[in-house]
Amino acid sequence: MNGPAHILRTAWRALLQHAGNVARSSGREAIGWLLGFYVGGEPYVLDAHPATRYKHQSRYGAIADPMEEAEIVMRYPRNVGIVGLYHSHPFKDDTRHAIFHSATDDATLTSRASRRENFVSVVTDGRSAECFVLRDGFPAPVTPAIVETLSMAGHLKRYTTSVAPSFSLKVSEANAAGVVAALEKKVSADLDRAVRSASVGRGTVELDGLGAGAIRNRLVIQRDDDAHRVELSLRLDPTVFVAGSDEDEVLLATRNEILDDVLFLLWRGFDASAVDLAGVERFEANLGSLSVHETTPLPKKVYRAPKRATVLRRRA
Repeated sequence: MNGPAHILRTAWRALLQHAGNVARSSGREAIGWLLGFYVGGEPYVLDAHPATRYKHQSRYGAIADPMEEAEIVMRYPRNVGIVGLYHSHPFKDDTRHAIFHSATDDATLTSRASRRENFVSVVTDGRSAECFVLRDGFPAPVTPAIVETLSMAGHLKRYTTSVAPSFSLKVSEANAAGVVAALEKKVSADLDRAVRSASVGRGTVELDGLGAGAIRNRLVIQRDDDAHRVELSLRLDPTVFVAGSDEDEVLLATRNEILDDVLFLLWRGFDASAVDLAGVERFEANLGSLSVHETTPLPKKVYRAPKRATVLRRRA
């Protein structure tokens, strides 16, 4: 990272306040996530989200519930979301230097940076804080630029598309997890073909071959001789945010965002882990809908559950 981490002052104050409140109330370590985006490798932090669930939490260490982090990740569209972590060392009164990067912190940052370069790690004692990033394989302190105003405007460009495809395939076994895996493979292949002939306009993406007129998000599985016919219809209006206007980058983000939305709807609306398809003649699941709301300080994805979720008919 050539430049500093850019952090909105309200986010900076929020992480300090969270760490201080937890220290005063329980004396335990606090963990949270830094939310924002990257431009040219530089992180921009617009919000701080405190962890509310922990696998372990003590004065000298804590592990946040990974499911909570997964839920946060799913709330944001592509290229927006978690750009760093913060945690506290609530023992300033026990030692002269409470702000440092421990071996555990080093391992966590190294793991995160292997997936996203210039991932930020903030350590705080609840009164002050320091930022670290990985450089040449080792955590290095960086001086953050704490700013009064910061937004996505002027940094990321917004691109939207609208697709309404239907997918059909035949599976030999009516195993719920297998159905989702087969659909993921089918949707992924069709997306790859659509991207090869796609075009990027001013804030829009046109994907030929993915507009078959579906009106809602629905999955139907029904017996077909010794196999099962799977029909998936989708109506999606995905939005992505990209730094710059490189067409390949826009198309890749759009393609991956559509696949993210499809898998989210399948697992959330279908819940393959809870559905037993043994002996089923017909299964129908209304998958709900996803939309992006331009909220402050970052856009969020909103899921709306269907009024009537599933209809299942077994053999007599």
